[in-house]
Amino acid sequence: VPVPLGASIPRRDKEEVYPCYCRLMLILFKPWTSASDLQNAGESWSDAFERFHTICARNVLSVINNMQIMHECHDSHD
Repeated sequence: VPVPLGASIPRRDKEEVYPCYCRLMLILFKPWTSASDLQNAGESWSDAFERFHTICARNVLSVINNMQIMHECHDSHD
């Protein structure tokens, strides 16, 4: 299992970082060549991610969910 180094990946269950989480998930998993491919003009990162979430492949959703599970496992270990 790859473990990213550097700054931690934002958690989806923390309201204060949820927009950052949405932006990062779009950057990592949505195909894009320019920033405008990630979100529509005037659209929030949260809305763009929710829209992407409804159309992305099941295996991508599995990876996204596993990233959150890693946070939860780390919490239960502490």
